[in-house]
Amino acid sequence: MTLEVIPLGGFSEIGRNCVAIKVDDEVVICDMGLMLDKYIEITEGQEDKSNISAKQLIRHGAAPDTNLLGELRKHVVAIAITHGHLDHVGALPFLANRFDADIHAAPFTAQVIEQLTNRDRMPLRNRVITHPSNGRFRLTRNIELEFVHMTHSIPDTVCIVVHSKYGSVIYINDFKFDRTPTLGPKTNIRRLQQLKGIKCLIIDSLYAHKTEKTPSEKIAEDMLFDEVLNMDTKGRTMVITTFSSHIARLRSIVKLGKKLGRKVVFLGRSIDKYATSAELAKIHNFKPDVKMIAYREKIGRFLEKEKDLSKYLLVVTGHQGEPKAVLSRIIDEGYLKLKQDDIVIFSSKVIPAGDNEKNMEKLMQKLKSRKVRILTDIHVSGHGAREDHRDLLQMLRPEHVIPTHGGIRQLDSFKQLAVKELGYSPKKVHILYNGQRLRLA
Repeated sequence: MTLEVIPLGGFSEIGRNCVAIKVDDEVVICDMGLMLDKYIEITEGQEDKSNISAKQLIRHGAAPDTNLLGELRKHVVAIAITHGHLDHVGALPFLANRFDADIHAAPFTAQVIEQLTNRDRMPLRNRVITHPSNGRFRLTRNIELEFVHMTHSIPDTVCIVVHSKYGSVIYINDFKFDRTPTLGPKTNIRRLQQLKGIKCLIIDSLYAHKTEKTPSEKIAEDMLFDEVLNMDTKGRTMVITTFSSHIARLRSIVKLGKKLGRKVVFLGRSIDKYATSAELAKIHNFKPDVKMIAYREKIGRFLEKEKDLSKYLLVVTGHQGEPKAVLSRIIDEGYLKLKQDDIVIFSSKVIPAGDNEKNMEKLMQKLKSRKVRILTDIHVSGHGAREDHRDLLQMLRPEHVIPTHGGIRQLDSFKQLAVKELGYSPKKVHILYNGQRLRLA
């Protein structure tokens, strides 16, 4: 008779988030994400991803190592997903078919899964079952799952509560406390305050070293309007790059385009996938206000054919300087001919992982050589910082805590907060590595 946490990916590292929670002889997997920089290394230049094997991704460290489950693989009763970011959901097309288990997700996340699998011709054998945020449902005789709505940088983010007779395990990966979100409801703090008997909390610790509270998305929208509307944009080509999954930010960019009197154009497959998911999940329909061009050849034709790009606000991926993303590609291939005083806006911050910083440095040099105007860091994070972690720990008071989604610096900062400032025993705050099991009961 046991309650056990089995890390499969994302522990003492940033990416490929995945954990198994074992209740007696049944297992629930939470999230199934990719390590994006390593995934890009494997798939670079390949349009068709369907011939890439799970074994290949696991060996390269690009996907969670589900082999760590051994014989427990036969006892997986559910795969539950917190949200639609690729470092939490992107490995499903490669790994989910290993399990005879349904996938459980909130509506927008379910649509993202549909877009990832069917558009890329990688269908799942698993059923995808949609549950509302703030819903609770029985999984088996011994396990109930609950989705509690959390604010993040993507719609329909939830924390997963695994209820059992031994107590509850809460998986919160990722979250912030946004009191003025520009899209969707606030975090369901009332329900979090009601939760009792929490045996263990598994928590995103990406910014545990930052002594602050993460600002609201409304701040990012205000920054965008304040900086751009005070510029001379007449006759200038204007490009904004941001996260394709950030539906709230994309909606703010569309509002900006209207204020500027420009037609907004979304360029790239990734933005199209997430925008389509938002429409199908009835979160937001971009079609009335946006021209969407998904595929590479059509993007090239549009940019070559259009003589006056100053009529448009171009929205692209590539905010981390990725060589194969739309922004770098259309510059390198000569489709986007930027000139002096044109405007490139990064509604993002550089994620300090993989080759992002090197890639960004190269991209910045290309932009500066063209003497364009560059705005950076028009962004607020979707991840809570140290004071958000403090609030959550005080609210939930779990018996055990496992910080995840961080490197050693972040994990150690989180542990110091819990032990030195909130009175936790060091033995109750666990910094784990993938494959290092923790028995709770």
